[in-house]
Amino acid sequence: MSDIGSGGANRIELESQILCSALRLSWADDDIEGVLKSARELYQLFPDLLPPPKSDVAEKPTNLYQMLRLRCDVPQSSVVAGYFNAAKKFLRTQNIKEQRQDYYKILTAGFTLRKPRLRLSHDLIVVRQLLIDKKVIPDDGTLEPIVSASREPEPMQMVRTVPMDQKLPMQIELLKHAQIIGPAEVQALTNQMGIAPEIPVSELILSAGYVTDAEMKSIQLAEVLLSQGKITVGQFAVAMYDERTQGVRMAESLQVRGWLPTELPPYGRS
Repeated sequence: MSDIGSGGANRIELESQILCSALRLSWADDDIEGVLKSARELYQLFPDLLPPPKSDVAEKPTNLYQMLRLRCDVPQSSVVAGYFNAAKKFLRTQNIKEQRQDYYKILTAGFTLRKPRLRLSHDLIVVRQLLIDKKVIPDDGTLEPIVSASREPEPMQMVRTVPMDQKLPMQIELLKHAQIIGPAEVQALTNQMGIAPEIPVSELILSAGYVTDAEMKSIQLAEVLLSQGKITVGQFAVAMYDERTQGVRMAESLQVRGWLPTELPPYGRS
């Protein structure tokens, strides 16, 4: 789920925007059934945005909309305006030296809600707690309704899982080897590929924000080098780590480490 306006619309992006709107409208109207339905469908698309509940944390997740005095269904532009208003009001009325932590909370709320993926993750975590509190879903956070004697059971909607022997696209495998994504992100990409197989994997990865455009070019280059037998997966993982932590492009790292001939073109440079 990319920032709105950051690229061409695709099926996954359009569907996620529709579901996000449905979730927030249902939440604002206290339509619990609508909240559960939207949350379950969003979880199918983005299982990586709803981590398991932390059993060792007694404190419930914070509703950041309440902190900024916003409705949960406001558009993205209103989130930005509400954040700036809350920050300005705090600076006018409070002593920031004495209440620095409270000011940091406002900054964190603004940063989280201004980013579509972080906002959706926040929303899913908070509404899951709402559904638990209202005894709609079990305490373990599974997005399956608790069936009462007077209520017909709903069809179970479990997250699609990846069979152990399923071959993943090379770009996803490389992201795994570079430890850029984990099982939840792999599951999210797999679900999205099943829903919209016409969308290139690279576009799904970029839309999710797992890597930058430059990093994607390095990953695509690594595909070529691996297919030609010029590098190993382990060498790629080390060089990709250099790119993400030291600002050295993957191809340059491979050459500096002696794993790729320096007389070759400067692969991966933008």
